[in-house]
Amino acid sequence: NDLDIYSFHVKSTVSSRYAVTVITSRVANRAEEPREVDFHVELPKNAFISKFNMTIGGKAYSGVVKKKEEAEKQYSEAVSRGQSAGLVSAVGRTLEEFKTSVTVAAHSKVTFELTYEELLKRRLGKYQLLIKAKPTQVVKDFKIDVEIFERQGIRFLETQGGLASNDLASAVITNLTNKEALVHFSPSVEQQQCPSCGDKGLSGELLVVYDVNRPTSQGVL
Repeated sequence: NDLDIYSFHVKSTVSSRYAVTVITSRVANRAEEPREVDFHVELPKNAFISKFNMTIGGKAYSGVVKKKEEAEKQYSEAVSRGQSAGLVSAVGRTLEEFKTSVTVAAHSKVTFELTYEELLKRRLGKYQLLIKAKPTQVVKDFKIDVEIFERQGIRFLETQGGLASNDLASAVITNLTNKEALVHFSPSVEQQQCPSCGDKGLSGELLVVYDVNRPTSQGVL
């Protein structure tokens, strides 16, 4: 594959039920000509995008949303010159998905970094942090890290979802202390080549479910 996603990291930090998640995807164009690279992320329903950055050929760009016509004009001009160019096709503060496409020059690399935030809501006696990961190919450096800190103390924590089941269960490591929990998911290349995955690698969800200690005299939202 000329477009090599060589690194895909998800880092989610939760403090007092407020979650900030950063998805970082690094892609190399190994071809002899410019190629278009897509970056597509599905977000939890109540999350909002707070930041988006791209680094192309060592130059950083922040996700400034321009008028559609202006963005497409700049994109077309850069592509016609064989340069790297990025076009954000959908970005908003309450979208359930984020898409952008970027043309990467031959033998160049691009790094996408998307940050979204959400307040976890308690349902049926527990909080749920949902992380969707669909890198679209087998990735040499693939990991998801979740850090949770709750002042009241964490009563219980478990991992669910397709990325924590069956053959992938051994890729999930959980450490739980009184007030802090760490969840680490790092599948090997072999684990990403599941029978139903084919060349597209893993596509699924990691669901972290937990609750905090609750005083009997007064509730905690």
